[in-house]
Amino acid sequence: MTQQEISRAFRGSPMTRAKLRGLRRNAAVVSGNVGTSDDADVLARALDDVEPLMREHAACALERLDAVRDAPTWPRSDAHDAEPWDEA
Repeated sequence: MTQQEISRAFRGSPMTRAKLRGLRRNAAVVSGNVGTSDDADVLARALDDVEPLMREHAACALERLDAVRDAPTWPRSDAHDAEPWDEA
C-alpha cells in the first residue's frame, strides 16, 4: 500500500499515526518475534529497502528467526521438575 492508501483506509483511526514507514517497521518486528521461516523471503527483500530503519529491523527479525530455528531442543527430564529443596 502507498501512504495515500494507508491514510484513506485508516482515516480517523490511530493507525494513521504510524504512517506507512512505521507500519512496515512494526510488521518486521512482529515477524521477528512471532514469525516463521515463511516470513524470511519478505524480510530478506526488506534488507534492500530505501529506508535504513526498515533495513535494520528486517535484519534483526531475520537474526531472531535464525536463532529460533537453530535453537537446540533440550530433552525434557523429570529432574527439571523437582524443586531445589527436594534433594534426594
